[in-house]
Amino acid sequence: MWIRTQNKYILANVNSIRICKCDIDGDVYYSIHGHYDRYEQSLGYYSTKEKALSVLDEIQRFIYHIDNLYATFQMPQDEEVEL
Repeated sequence: MWIRTQNKYILANVNSIRICKCDIDGDVYYSIHGHYDRYEQSLGYYSTKEKALSVLDEIQRFIYHIDNLYATFQMPQDEEVEL
């Protein structure tokens, strides 16, 4: 599945996705990581675990409803995620 990172710098054909808890300069964030080729890349950062899970749910719905093999999912910004 093609996913464009939150910062729009990378377009990757991701084959698996996971949520990671990370500490950046003393602040806790939840990062959604995608695995492609032999790399693991952060696709987007979210302020809460619930927001990261909501985005993962959105990706799952996107995959389920996809009718175009070459469709691309755009990672939303933190403030765009509604709970």
